[in-house]
Amino acid sequence: MVPYRYCCGGGLISTLMMTVLANAAAGMMKVEYSWVFVDYTFASPNHRESAIKSGKFIPENCVILDVDTFYDTSDGKLLLNMGSNTAPKQRVFVTIPRIKPGNPASIAEIVPGDSPKSVLLAPYPNWKANTISENKLNCDDTIVSVFRTKIDHLGRFWVVDVGTVNQFENTIHSVCPPKLLIFDLKNNDRVIKTYQFLSSHVKENSLFTNIEVDVRDSNGRNTFAYISDTTAFKLIVYDFKNDDSWIIDQAYFYPFPNKAHFKINGVNFDLMDGLLGLALGPKIQNDRKLYFHAFASIRESWVYTNTLQNKSLFQNGLIDGSGTFFLSSEVRETQSSVEVMTNSGVLIYASMDNSLSCWNSQDPFTSKYTHMIYKNDEDFQFPTGMKIVGDKLWAVSCQLQNHFTTMVTNRKSIKCRVLVGRIDDLIRRTGCNKRSANLDINLTDDPSKDRLVFSG
Repeated sequence: MVPYRYCCGGGLISTLMMTVLANAAAGMMKVEYSWVFVDYTFASPNHRESAIKSGKFIPENCVILDVDTFYDTSDGKLLLNMGSNTAPKQRVFVTIPRIKPGNPASIAEIVPGDSPKSVLLAPYPNWKANTISENKLNCDDTIVSVFRTKIDHLGRFWVVDVGTVNQFENTIHSVCPPKLLIFDLKNNDRVIKTYQFLSSHVKENSLFTNIEVDVRDSNGRNTFAYISDTTAFKLIVYDFKNDDSWIIDQAYFYPFPNKAHFKINGVNFDLMDGLLGLALGPKIQNDRKLYFHAFASIRESWVYTNTLQNKSLFQNGLIDGSGTFFLSSEVRETQSSVEVMTNSGVLIYASMDNSLSCWNSQDPFTSKYTHMIYKNDEDFQFPTGMKIVGDKLWAVSCQLQNHFTTMVTNRKSIKCRVLVGRIDDLIRRTGCNKRSANLDINLTDDPSKDRLVFSG
């Protein structure tokens, strides 16, 4: 890997400019839903009370990690068809991984209430699928614990079940083998496919935390999923057409030990997490880039997806990634969790200083071309999930830092939020906004020359 090189902060003028931009964008992410503590659509108040008394539901242990949105266009209208008088039905899904005891469901659909603060979660696809039976458990039909999901443009809901519970406790244990479930949101949520990952792909410390979906044809048959194994420092590639998967082992997925210390709103913790952030770039000449980074890191990397799809290249384990995998020469100011990329090639990433930043992939990845676009120390503590849906950015913050240490249980303060903002509004005043972008401008036939994308 390229050794660390810390870039300058830019002095007082740069700091003041960042502050002005952050303040200007402060109102551009609206809190769409919020919770003091997460609650579910129990069958009755008695069922809820019974679950609390038995320890099956401990509200303060339930933390929303990810969000995604689907617009039901079953009437044949195109998504966001402005010529239609009837808006498509919006369905919002969240994940609640079983990181601590007392979580009755790990994936749910939001049931809106009278206000953003009166929202319940309906277990998805139903209560039965989310119920972990103490006596008999059918792993094929049970959803154990989900960190993040992805809905593709064909309405397929990709769900990665890690199969373990109590990740933040000393009692962590495996309930079922990790698996991938794909639901069809356009056809009554039927299960398209269930794929159990090969035992050889699952290490003792594996934790599949994120997924990107790469659809290569109109009917979705030629599709690949890229899945991060954050704690084993691996990437899993799943081939939908051939129902096959393989593991990619690269030093670029590993954490940087000197970036494993985090401090968020006064809470300190250490976390040696590797590959986490994943974002797919635009399709260019029948290829695209997968941008990625480790959580304990301040650098960004990328690789061509056609390389990842070459199973034979990775059959013998770790390969020399030089000239194939690329690492930024400069660094972020702090660690980043999740990231997304627009169709025009703008990367938006969430940082551990409670902020969002952007970078246009036509420019070098340097401090000059990365721009803070939103910051809120109250509403945006520890962003953990992010998606682009239409022209909007959806994000989740749930004060996850408190769950790594002693949980702060102020029973009146809002802890979890789903925020939404228009992407154009967020990047308008920054260098990320290049309306006349021609995405072929920086692409060369020589992959080695593509290093210029990340050079100063």
